[in-house]
This record gives sequence, C-alpha cells and structure tokens, in this order.
Amino acid sequence: MLIAIIAIFCAGIGNFAMHRAFMESDDPLIQQMVKPLAEKVGPNITYAFEFLLLVGAMAIATRNWFTALMLYGLYTIFNAIAFSWIMQRPR
Repeated sequence: MLIAIIAIFCAGIGNFAMHRAFMESDDPLIQQMVKPLAEKVGPNITYAFEFLLLVGAMAIATRNWFTALMLYGLYTIFNAIAFSWIMQRPR
C-alpha cells in the first residue's frame, strides 16, 4: 500500500508538471478550452481539480491499492499522450 501511494504521488508530480506546461502554452486549443472556465470560476480551478484527483487516488489507495494504482496510472498515461500530441502538433 505504501509503495502504491508513493508511486501515485510521483505520478502526480508528473501530472502537475504536464498540467502547468499545458496552462502556460500559447496553444489556441488549450486557451479555447480553459478560458471560459477560468473566466467563470477562476484561473487556478484546473489546478484544484488536478489536486483533487491526486488526493482521491491516494485515498482510494489506502483501501484498494491495486485499483487506485491502475486507474491513476491510466490517467497519467492518457495525460502524457495528450501532452505529447498538443506539444508536437503544428499551430
């Protein structure tokens, strides 16, 4: 269980780094998706959502570590795929 929590935390650091790169990019697709939400709720709401996902995965890991590790691992993989696609596509 402790190893799963540590692995989820390390993946969370990577997710936050990718999220920050997303938010600081000048990509029009990202700006178009985030701008309406940021105007209504605030510019940092997406960071709060990312944090809640991390805390939720770590909380689930205390009960069922394998499920939490697999679900957060899939989320991290899909996040990395989206990150690489957005950063490598022509603007």
